[in-house]
Formats: sequence, C-alpha cells, structure tokens
Amino acid sequence: MPSVHYRPMFAFLSNDQQKPQLKIAIIGGGIGGTSCAYFLRSLFGDSVGLDLYEAENIGGRLSVVSFGGKNYEVGGSIIHSRNKYMTKFLNLFKLTKRDSSRDSYFGLYNGNEFVFEESTWQIVTLYRMIRRYHFGFWKLKNHINDMLDKFDKIYKYQDKGVTFQNVSTLLSAMDPTFAESLHITSEAGFEKEGLSKVVIDELVMATLRTNYGQDLKAHKFVGSVSVAGAGGGLWAFHGGNSQVPEKLLHLAQAQLTQCMVTTVKKLPSNEIEVIVESECSKTSNTYDIVIIAAPQTSDMKHKINFVDFRKPINFPGKYHQTVCTLIKGKLRDEYFPNKKKYIDGVLTINDSKFFNSIGRIYPVDYKQKNSEVSDVWKVFSQKLLSDSQLDSIFSEINDKYVKVWLAYPEYDTSDRYDSFVLDDNLYHINAIDWAASSMEMSVIGARNVALLIHKNWQQSSSSDSTWSDASSLGTKDEF
Repeated sequence: MPSVHYRPMFAFLSNDQQKPQLKIAIIGGGIGGTSCAYFLRSLFGDSVGLDLYEAENIGGRLSVVSFGGKNYEVGGSIIHSRNKYMTKFLNLFKLTKRDSSRDSYFGLYNGNEFVFEESTWQIVTLYRMIRRYHFGFWKLKNHINDMLDKFDKIYKYQDKGVTFQNVSTLLSAMDPTFAESLHITSEAGFEKEGLSKVVIDELVMATLRTNYGQDLKAHKFVGSVSVAGAGGGLWAFHGGNSQVPEKLLHLAQAQLTQCMVTTVKKLPSNEIEVIVESECSKTSNTYDIVIIAAPQTSDMKHKINFVDFRKPINFPGKYHQTVCTLIKGKLRDEYFPNKKKYIDGVLTINDSKFFNSIGRIYPVDYKQKNSEVSDVWKVFSQKLLSDSQLDSIFSEINDKYVKVWLAYPEYDTSDRYDSFVLDDNLYHINAIDWAASSMEMSVIGARNVALLIHKNWQQSSSSDSTWSDASSLGTKDEF
C-alpha cells in the first residue's frame, strides 16, 4: 500500500490558491533525492509541486537495522567534521551528534600479521607512526588538508547560485587538479605527491578497502576522499543518519509515492511521463521536470526504461558490491595471533583475506556513560561470507545480519562524461557518485541540480511577470 506525505492539513486556508506553476518528479528517496526536494522548495516556494518516488525505504544508502534488540548503521555511517551541509542539517533539525564510542584502536593487517597497531598511549602511537612511515604520515595529512581547503570552494559557489553541467567542471571549479585526478590511479597520484610506497600501500590502501571496498587502481580523487574519511573528527547523527532524508522530505512538503518507477517517457507536449508498476493505485503522471536520484547502471535492481528522448539515455559503468555482515559474538583470538587485546578495528591492506575490515560497532543511540563494551562487529567483504569463514574469525556467534550493497561505483581512470543534465528537463543527481560517493557529495550534487533547474526555469520564464513574483519566494543563497 503506497504511503504518502501530504501538505499541512490547513494548507487550504492559505491566501495562495494557485495551482503550482511547475511540477517536478524526483525518483529516489535517498539523501540526494530528499535534499534536492528541500533545495527546490527553498528556491521555488509554493510555486512548485514536488512528487518523490521511492520503491523501498526513505534513506536509500543510509540504513539502520534492528539487531540484537538495538539499532545499528549498516549504510553510510560516518560524516567528516568539514562536511558543511550535513552539519547544517544537524542544526536545522536540532539533532545531536552521537557520542563517540569508547576509545577504539585499529590495526593494519597484511593477512599474516599486523604491520601497524595504534596504542592506548597517544605518544606511543606517534612513535610507531614515525618509526614505520617516517614523516610520510604528516605529508599525507597535509595533502588531505590542502585538498579539503580547496574543496570548501564549492560551498561558496553554490551559495552564489553558480551551477555546473557536469562533474568535471564542478571539480575543476574547486581546483583544476581535482578533475585531472579522475584520470590517474590513487597509486600513481599519491606517488606523484611524493608519498612513499609504504604509506600508499598501507595507509591509503587500508582506507580504500574499508570505505570503498577497492584498491589503489581507483582514481586519485576518490582515494583522497577515502583518506579524508579516515580522520578529521568523524561523527554521526544520534539516532541514525537515516533521520536526515526523512526530515528533509517532510520539510520539503513533497508527496511520497512508494512505488517502483518502470518507465520515464518524453511526450510530444515536451512534458515527461512517469510510469510506475501496475500494483500502484495510479500508474502514471506527467511532469515538467524529472530528476533521477538513484543509480541506473545495468546492475541495478530498479532499472528505469527511458522512452522517446532525443538521444539514448545511458548509464555506463557498474557499482561495486560490498557485503556488510553484523555479528553478535566474540572474535577468535587465535585468528589474529599477534593482535593486542585492545585492538577492535582490523583494516586489511591487501586481498589475501576474504574480508576488507572488521570493527566493533555501537548502537545509533549510544551514550558514552554506558560503560559496557559492545559485542557487535561489522565485517565488510566483497562477497557473501560462508559459515565456515565466519567461524574461522569468531569463536562465538550469537546472531547474524547480512546486507548486500551496490553502494558506490567501481572506480577506475577511464574517460567518462558524467552530466547532471541527461536531456531537456531530465536531470541526474547520481552523476556525482563517479567522483566520489558519500553523503556530502550526494547533497552537493542535489543542490547543483536544484540550482540548475531554478536557473533554467527562470530563463525560460523571464518574460512572465507571474513567474517573477513566484521566484521571489526563494533565493539562491537561502539554505
């Protein structure tokens, strides 16, 4: 039974009884689609009607599951302290940051032994860093800080209403080297920055395997984002990150249709028809603009058929499979014979083992005053793990949950042209995934699409005085 969000009950008492001048459909209810709905409402006010289609749950790749009587993140789980949009949403919705979990420590594992382990003493960790990586660690950290400083430019551009047709121009606006880094591997790119082989093979590789399930053949830009995602005051929303898309959808006053879209068709009138599966009460509707806010590569479960557009609508490439397995139990000490007792994060630096990483995790409502140590572990792997594989890692398994994700692209250095504009009045937020997939990147892509629509519609309607009045309801700088 489709569930629907409606406008406030007493909206009919509003002085403005005009039918919305613009009808927009958003297909996909993740952080990209819902934040785009929010930005569109901010820009257009009541002059736009927003319908959002989602075949499954609102949140998309942000997902919380009940496991062992508590709720845990199984999707996007970390936010960088310099992610300005996610921080603004934190304040906008008066949410709080989840308490940092108990002191946790990681080790880098080569399949036979730990080549590096943090210490419970910061000075000892520092000594171990210098001993193994010399000053390459600081060189890597400085490189990432410099990258983040350049990355911050996108927020100023978007506050001014600057728009970008494609991913390459968006990255180039932050810094020309960003677009160039799409065409060089992480290995070659970081080597060019003067980083040593051991820093690249261990520190960079560990973050790529943990965050994206991939290796040093991934392009340098996503490699840099991955390293940035391994530090810098990481946080998450208390209660779960999936709250954010739910609240964005509500604030945008978009009507939600929980049905699978099967076809998007261009009509002779230049409108676009959205057709959903036959089980839904209404099987089609027409719109002025349609936004694709869900991946559409050939490996996706919910593929849309695009009909009668000027040119074929193609989505090259594929998404990378990552399997998230939650285990309530106890690690088998003998599997990691030289692991320190306090290490609760194992990051692999090669593919000699059947898992990418193992880490102790805490519930989404965790509070630091809780003194108990969690017995829940999150295992990332490329493939589904067999019982025998899990038994080799864990001496005790009391419960298990498995989620298979196609959460981010398979990154390489091939030439791509990822555009936010697929055809006239047909837009694509997930083009930005091919630079790097993260919550913040999705929101940046979403705001760019909203700004593109606003600018294009303003230009096409500039002679209409009624439109001029309506457009004053939202400004480019409004957030």
